[in-house]
Amino acid sequence: MKVILTADVDKLGKSGEMKDVAEGFARNFLIPKKVAVPAAGGAYRAWQHDIASREEKRQREREVAEIAATRIGSTTLTMGVKVGEGGKLYGSITAKDIAAALARRGIAVDRHKVELPDPLRSLGTYKVAIKVYPGMTPEVTIVVEPKG
Repeated sequence: MKVILTADVDKLGKSGEMKDVAEGFARNFLIPKKVAVPAAGGAYRAWQHDIASREEKRQREREVAEIAATRIGSTTLTMGVKVGEGGKLYGSITAKDIAAALARRGIAVDRHKVELPDPLRSLGTYKVAIKVYPGMTPEVTIVVEPKG
């Protein structure tokens, strides 16, 4: 019997997948627990429509991410900071600072997507990767220089 899963089921599949299971398993376990519906009539057509709409949404997200990746890759951020003895910064530049600087340039990025293991604490030029989409991590160039 073909069923469409409405929730993740261990050792069977994830929500939204269509599976072929034994009729007794479907009628006695999956359907009464409301983790699956029979793949017939309206439920099957709704499932097909849902798959098509999810694919369209994923394609739109990828196109937006490609545009953002191009903009991030061609961006150079110049951060002016107060500097003490020997080129050491007062404070540091964190992922939050980088996300805020990108936002000022019109590129909205969540600070958790900035791949910066340790804050920047000295002058120089750095390349920092930004996760914009799975498999797409452009690098932004950050120039840390003394203020004023």
